Amino acid sequence: MVKRIFKKQMKAFLIQMLEEYVKSTDNDIDDLIVARVTKAMRIGVV
Repeated sequence: MVKRIFKKQMKAFLIQMLEEYVKSTDNDIDDLIVARVTKAMRIGVV
């Protein structure tokens, strides 16, 4: 149970960090890749 909670917290942290990374870069390809990864994480694929 603790492992599951920790995993959820890490996913939320990674999504937040990736969104901050997108804001700080001007590269469109990076933006698309990060958007796709965060969407998959929110759905629960990753």
